[in-house]
Amino acid sequence: MGESLKIAFWYFEKALLSFVLTGLFLFAASGAVTCAQNDAGAPQDTKEALRAELKEVERQIAESNTNIDEVRKQQKSLKQEIALLDQQVKKQKLQLRETDLILKEVEENIKDTGNEISGLEGTLEERKRLLDASLKKLNEYDRTSWASIFLMSDSLSGFLNQIRYLHAIQADIADFIANIDTIRMNLESQKSDLEDKKTDILRLRGLQSLQKTSLEQKQKQKSALLSQTKGQEKLYEATIKKSKKDIISIKQQLFVLESVGVSLSFEEAMERAKFAAEKTGIRPAFLLAVFQVESRLGTYVGGGSWRVDMKPKERSIFLQLTSKLGLDPDTMPVSKRPSYGWGGAMGAAQFIPSTWMIYENQIAGLTGHNPPSPWNIEDAFIASALKLTSNGAGSQAQKDEHKAAAMYLGGGNWKKRVSQNYANTVLDWAEYYQEQMDAINGVSVSRSAIGNN
Repeated sequence: MGESLKIAFWYFEKALLSFVLTGLFLFAASGAVTCAQNDAGAPQDTKEALRAELKEVERQIAESNTNIDEVRKQQKSLKQEIALLDQQVKKQKLQLRETDLILKEVEENIKDTGNEISGLEGTLEERKRLLDASLKKLNEYDRTSWASIFLMSDSLSGFLNQIRYLHAIQADIADFIANIDTIRMNLESQKSDLEDKKTDILRLRGLQSLQKTSLEQKQKQKSALLSQTKGQEKLYEATIKKSKKDIISIKQQLFVLESVGVSLSFEEAMERAKFAAEKTGIRPAFLLAVFQVESRLGTYVGGGSWRVDMKPKERSIFLQLTSKLGLDPDTMPVSKRPSYGWGGAMGAAQFIPSTWMIYENQIAGLTGHNPPSPWNIEDAFIASALKLTSNGAGSQAQKDEHKAAAMYLGGGNWKKRVSQNYANTVLDWAEYYQEQMDAINGVSVSRSAIGNN
């Protein structure tokens, strides 16, 4: 076979191989896209309708907040309090509807992300096949010595053409490796995003439960108020005068942080929150609300072990922490790992070890406990207060508390609907606790301050 014919054959072989493999890749990619389209959740127009409904509900919630503020400014009377409760019930129903819609949106996003992961995994496998084919071709070339290739060549030009062909194969290999690395990074990012979305689902279901509880409270308050006053202003005036028995009842209510097994009287919880307020400037009722909502989200289930449930990079910090405290790490409770992601959060504040270490010196300086302990309730209150005030809650302005609560859950993603919904729920509970605290302190408040005693 002549040299020029050999070179032509090699180039033809390379082009044919590239054509066939590229065709296989495009066919597989097309199949992945088709499957993604067939398996996709709601059609695009349905998703747009969902977003539009969410936007409308958010507008109505904002309108309800304005109406509630306006009713509060009115002269206190039975009519005014009934109107206030009506507005609050309306708002709670809207927030429940908002949570339902956000849940649907996140569930659709999970389906989309799952499809994207499947597509990326298919693309990755095809790239690996292309790389394998190019490596095999390069291996065939390597079995032929340079001397043989040179002797087979009719001219220096032919020899150089063969070298160019070899370099082309090597370039293809480098390109495939780069593409595989990029796809792998994208795949890891999508899997992390999927875990975040699954966490959002758990949080939203926990918030939904809290919102239903709050709605039931408001409805019971209205029924009790109507029953006690029989619609008469004179009887209403008598009911708003808190008796000593009322105040004792409020103080003795249990403040329970369900997931971490902490239970203390409301009066004790209030004193802890006031101590944190004196040290950091946080509003006590707001801090109590954050603890209550956090403990009932369902994402931090107790009974975990640092050896199994804690993220590996957190374990050495955890051991350092327990060693300083003179504690046996195997006996200290941490949050249990869910079906995805990691657990390992500590104490009532539910900080992971690395986050606790950020605030450790500040906590010690304010409580006098050196070293401070995540499992000490006073230290935990101070830790959460520090984190919240670092995000602006120290001003005690509603908008700043709302943002701080959203950041407490979402960090840099605090603008996400899940984080905003969380912040709304925290402020609702802060209002409830504020009314209870005002009742204890003798401040004139609405009948809802008594709650469901």
